[in-house]
Amino acid sequence: MKRHGNLWSQITDLDNIKAAHSMARRGKAYYTEVKMVDADLDKYAKEVQAMLISKSFTTSQYEVQQRFDGRKVRTIYKLPYFPDRIVQHALLNVIGPILTNCFIRDSFQSILGRGTSDAMRRVRKLIAEKQPRFALKVNVEKYYPSVNNELMKAEIRRKIKCKDTLWLIDDVIDSTKGLPIGNYTSQHLGNLYLNQFDWWVKQKVKPIGYFRYCDDIVVMGNSRNDLVQFCRQVVAKLEAIKLKIKPNWCVYDVAKTGVNFVGYVFSHKATKLRQSIADNFKSSCKKIKSATDSNRSKLMAYKGWCRPVNAKALWRHNTKCLAPLFHKQLRHGI
Repeated sequence: MKRHGNLWSQITDLDNIKAAHSMARRGKAYYTEVKMVDADLDKYAKEVQAMLISKSFTTSQYEVQQRFDGRKVRTIYKLPYFPDRIVQHALLNVIGPILTNCFIRDSFQSILGRGTSDAMRRVRKLIAEKQPRFALKVNVEKYYPSVNNELMKAEIRRKIKCKDTLWLIDDVIDSTKGLPIGNYTSQHLGNLYLNQFDWWVKQKVKPIGYFRYCDDIVVMGNSRNDLVQFCRQVVAKLEAIKLKIKPNWCVYDVAKTGVNFVGYVFSHKATKLRQSIADNFKSSCKKIKSATDSNRSKLMAYKGWCRPVNAKALWRHNTKCLAPLFHKQLRHGI
């Protein structure tokens, strides 16, 4: 197992900090703090650099908000743009590739090129080729808030040995209990926390198929009993790292009911859009009354959901009334 050192000079490099700002500002150019940094990038980049080199930087106080995400209420943690978001991007510019290189191929979310579309293609391909009879679906309960800070830092030390870099990572991890939803670093650390579990499944259990999207886990097999027994092992493995699974775990008959994962329902014969997403799409189309950028983005997001599966009729029926508003986006269909 390779541990990486000598990273600090890369993280604190002025060009890296400027690149971090360029990435962190995407979609946020209207923020007051972003405009401030844009007005004198050299000055503020040097300030961030000085904070890091002198170790006077510490993660700021979070602004905590409760937001509805579908039917769920999530606690969102928000940090100031300057210097925190720039610092986190500067850190991940360097350590992100190191972490990604140690992940299994079939872990997804917040990994370049491995979003829901990639997950959907790989699950669909495996089902078509291997024809697994059953699928175990498991969700980790309150995953991000449940991550243990000390175990998280220990896991980081399996990959990184640069003391200065570890000082910064520790500061971010210890800024609150668990991984705060909203931190750029949380997405990558969340994947790393379950990385050893992923490799245990792949190398020791060796099921027909294994896929993880953040805290959603799917395991494919040909024996219902074997998957039930495996679920008991999962409980024990996750308890060892202070995690619990939700009580609604289930073993699905892939041919009869399909398995619900990353927004789609997969079976041997077809891949369909999850019903809740289809219902939200119908509801959103009825609410759109103007050609705003927000409505255009929302419509294109649903187009992305519908395009890979047999949802042309659903798309045409619900968007035909929007043709006068979004002629360019709708004229080619899906």
